[in-house]
Amino acid sequence: MRALEQSVRGGAAPGVVGFTGAPGTGKSTLVDGLVSWLRKQESSVAVLATDPNSPFTGGAILGDRIRMQRHAMDPKVFIRSMGARGHLGGLSLATREAIRLLGAFGFDQVILETVGVGQSELEVAAVADTTIVVLTPNLGDGVQMIKAGILEIADIFVVNKADLEGHSRVMTELRSMLSLAPKGGTAAGAAARFSWKPPILSTVAAKQEGIGEIWDAVVAHRHHLESSGQGRQLAEQRLKDETAEVAAEIARDRVRQALADDPGLAGRLLEEGIPYSTAEEILDRKR
Repeated sequence: MRALEQSVRGGAAPGVVGFTGAPGTGKSTLVDGLVSWLRKQESSVAVLATDPNSPFTGGAILGDRIRMQRHAMDPKVFIRSMGARGHLGGLSLATREAIRLLGAFGFDQVILETVGVGQSELEVAAVADTTIVVLTPNLGDGVQMIKAGILEIADIFVVNKADLEGHSRVMTELRSMLSLAPKGGTAAGAAARFSWKPPILSTVAAKQEGIGEIWDAVVAHRHHLESSGQGRQLAEQRLKDETAEVAAEIARDRVRQALADDPGLAGRLLEEGIPYSTAEEILDRKR
């Protein structure tokens, strides 16, 4: 872990854009189109796409690379599929570390794509600078969008497959719900999102329509974060959250090792049936 820190310290942080949404909304096709757009602007791009793992075999299809094969020979494009391995939130546990490494390797932009499995993919908002929520017509009513929490995490809404019937209804529902959203917040993250009015864009990813408008909105959002100072606040909060996650992982490893090395401690835990005092005892030990 410390070797990783040494290898990436001092590297420029890449811009991070996250795509999330239900399966079948066209996230991968949009990402593929955005990669092409960015390459035309001479930007190097890395894509981290998270796929769900099978609960039975543990395997993952990792199929996003198949959809983006036209970029396979481009040295300025890196595409990596990562298995979620049961981690909730829509991303892999290794996503944050991967972003740092990609920055150290000199990539200008990093695009994240979540697993697309429903209403638990909110972690992307804590990792990406700009979160894009992708919707399509005929995916359910507006109540489902509220339940999924996407009104809170979205910096940009993209209604894909705009050539399908029902597109206008989705756009109208989104505008209606956004008009009811809170206008202020106290936490840094909430304040940053509430002071920015998420644009609602229409795209037809299969025809590469609307891709440029997506990137224009991303750039506008980044300028907003920089000019308001909220980008620095969000970066600070991300580091605090990640530090807590790293500390928790270290603590879990210490507890597991202690229980494996000390049969007496494990036996006492089984007799008492209460883990709290045992956990405190292990964490209080000097290493």
